[in-house]
Amino acid sequence: MEDQNEDPLELRLMLQAELPKTTLAVKATSRYVMTEEDKYYLQKINELIQHKIQLFSRQDQASSSHHHQLTKKPVKKRPLSSIDENNKKRMKIQDKKMHVRSPAISNDTTDRLKRFITGEMKASNLKLVIQKILYATDLAKNQNRLSMPMNQLETLDFLTSDEKQLLDKYGEFKVPLLGPTLQMHTNPMTLRMWHLKTTSNYVLKTNWNQFVEKNKEYLTVNTKVQVWSFRREEQLCFAIACV
Repeated sequence: MEDQNEDPLELRLMLQAELPKTTLAVKATSRYVMTEEDKYYLQKINELIQHKIQLFSRQDQASSSHHHQLTKKPVKKRPLSSIDENNKKRMKIQDKKMHVRSPAISNDTTDRLKRFITGEMKASNLKLVIQKILYATDLAKNQNRLSMPMNQLETLDFLTSDEKQLLDKYGEFKVPLLGPTLQMHTNPMTLRMWHLKTTSNYVLKTNWNQFVEKNKEYLTVNTKVQVWSFRREEQLCFAIACV
């Protein structure tokens, strides 16, 4: 029980003087001090949070990429137009026509042939018409012809305008043929023009089987031959050399 004799003003001043010390004491006793164990668990919690954030980020990127692939429209191939189809067919025909010719062979056989034609035969205007491999069809008796495809010819300038008109009008005319032994065959060949779907062929016919039989030791399958044209007294002649 307060003493009635104490001065109220003095008591109030005493309480005011003690109040700051008491407040500081309360604050000091209520402050939390973090231990090492708390710091450890706080660090683990932060690491777990960062791990979850990274995991969610990867899942979000994967989901976005998958959605993009699903929504991506497939590229449709443009249908070929009639022009494209025609170009494609034309290219196929050109590929069939194309023939890579090997360089013309020049050796002792060809040199001897040239000297014989221009020297002993007194002929001129010697031209290489074709260099080709003899196939089985070239030597087959039921074929009786030597084929000279136009897309394999070394030159197209071996016929005169009159001879071209003869082929156009009559389809053929007679031509002498010199063999690989430098002997003129007894019976002349027939020069013809065959028109096929993709190309045209000159052919030597009629007495071809006789010529092959007479020169069978030279004219065999897979033999490379050259067919030459020349003029003897203005008449068109042919010669065959096995090179």
